[in-house]
Amino acid sequence: MPKNYRVQKKCDYAFCFHEDTQQVSDLYDALTCAGTGDVLSQTTDSNTKRRLLFSGLRVKHENGGKDETLAQLATWIAAGMENTRKLLRRSSKEVYSYRDLPPMVGWTVVGHDWYTWVTFGATKNGRDRLVRNSSHIPSELC
Repeated sequence: MPKNYRVQKKCDYAFCFHEDTQQVSDLYDALTCAGTGDVLSQTTDSNTKRRLLFSGLRVKHENGGKDETLAQLATWIAAGMENTRKLLRRSSKEVYSYRDLPPMVGWTVVGHDWYTWVTFGATKNGRDRLVRNSSHIPSELC
């Protein structure tokens, strides 16, 4: 990516936990009582920010640019993991590292090529960091 290029945390689609089940409804109620119910996700949309998002999907047309698509999804996932750390810290006052968090899954779709990205936390040389792993689904299989 060019040095001065600004990447926004954009996702075309996101998966969330909806309050249709009692267990999820109870979780949303508990988060609201704890004072975190107004902002649960990494988005600023008035409805979506009140949902727990766990996966994202970024779609571009065939000439859309795989690197830009990945950069946008990576930024969105990193914001989601940081948001998860903040929610955990509010519940226990402990400082969580990225390796304590569950992995996040996302997809990039460029034309007919689908890429699955799994991001998880790790520690290298005592530093907290995010690691990604990918798999490619060839367009012939889609």
